[in-house]
Amino acid sequence: MNRRWLDTHWRDVLIVCAGFAVILRVLLILNGPASGYVWDFYQDGVARLYAQGHLPLSTDCWQCYHPPLFYWLGWPFYAVGAWLDPGGDDLAWRMMAGEALLSVGMLVYYGVRLLRLFGCRRGSLAAGVCLLLTAPILFIVSDGPDADVLVAALLSGFTFHATRVFGRPGSFRAADAVGLGLLVGLAMATKYSGLIALLTAAVLIGVRFIEGPNRTATVRRGATVLFLALAIGGWKYVDNYRRYGTLMFANGSAAEGFTVAARPAHDRYQFMSIRLGALSTLYGRDAPAGQLTDFPVYRSVLTTLHAQVWSDMSLFTVRGRHGDPDHIYPTRNVPVPLTMTLVVLGFVPELLALLGVIVSARRRTVRPLLVFTAVVLATYVWWFLPQVRWALKTKYLLGLLPIGVVFALIGQAWLTRRLPSVALVTRILLVVLVVVAHAYMLVFALAR
Repeated sequence: MNRRWLDTHWRDVLIVCAGFAVILRVLLILNGPASGYVWDFYQDGVARLYAQGHLPLSTDCWQCYHPPLFYWLGWPFYAVGAWLDPGGDDLAWRMMAGEALLSVGMLVYYGVRLLRLFGCRRGSLAAGVCLLLTAPILFIVSDGPDADVLVAALLSGFTFHATRVFGRPGSFRAADAVGLGLLVGLAMATKYSGLIALLTAAVLIGVRFIEGPNRTATVRRGATVLFLALAIGGWKYVDNYRRYGTLMFANGSAAEGFTVAARPAHDRYQFMSIRLGALSTLYGRDAPAGQLTDFPVYRSVLTTLHAQVWSDMSLFTVRGRHGDPDHIYPTRNVPVPLTMTLVVLGFVPELLALLGVIVSARRRTVRPLLVFTAVVLATYVWWFLPQVRWALKTKYLLGLLPIGVVFALIGQAWLTRRLPSVALVTRILLVVLVVVAHAYMLVFALAR
């Protein structure tokens, strides 16, 4: 796609991409199961909140141990569905897609603001938004009421404001501290992974204190962030310690990820392999039976995380992959060549993002993004290493998606300046990626 053409018709491109995003998500919700496309059934906690009139105990259900914000926000959607159809819970669960859509909308909103913060205008803004909306993971979770989607949206808001404040020299205002504190607190009140925002804020405030000036003001602002974060999001952690003797209580294997002492590090994970051949056998009507975590390819960290960005990794399209005993996700006819073409093309923006990190790492403006990314990846690896089942899920890293788009555009801009012929090839491949991704999402939404 010619850059001049994109700069001229950027509004039309944005409208078309946004229009397709809305239409495809409507089709996804109308044709999907009542529960939506969920990795974990967080709706159980909402249902118990509605039935009992109070928050469930951590041991009441498998996913009831999380902080309460997702349950509170999901309650009105569930209640409307239960009121409209008092004879069952299918409509109540279906209505909770509204919470998923609000979370996705918030993530996209802050993704757009982050792009504009880095000077994306006209054509580059349109390209960034289309790339953001193209990722199948963001499409699939639009019908998946899930606390990880909500916390990703809140972390995206935090990332934007942290970049605006710490990505440039200048004053750290009281209003900035209040905004950051609110977002950190809300993220902490949604999932334990929201603590990532608190860790990132601590690092960035520490760097601002070291660099100066106005160190006294920096300490005051930092104290404001900490106070608001703990006041809003600290209740669950105090309650956990009082009831269970740990700040982050969890059910099942997730508890191993939060344990500091006696952490078994399973050596079955592979960090350097890309196993596309083994991945392709997971898809299609002729795919072998079994849960996703039973296949050796699942242990390939890069393969699994990449495949879950650009497809469902067969989780929702092959019967039995999900692990749910009710088999609510039957085998669906999504062509394997279409899926694998998209998976391969997905390496293009990822490599561009890696290039963007390399060429811009010394810029002060990207420092908050790099700090946040480093904290996310370090804590995630620390969390999943002791676990052997279901710990590799890209939805846990969804907050990195807008950041990846920013760095991909930085990488593409560098190629345009230094290697225009290579930049032309990557631009064409990105256009093909967008087309193939939309075809995949349409088939995914309608396949039977």
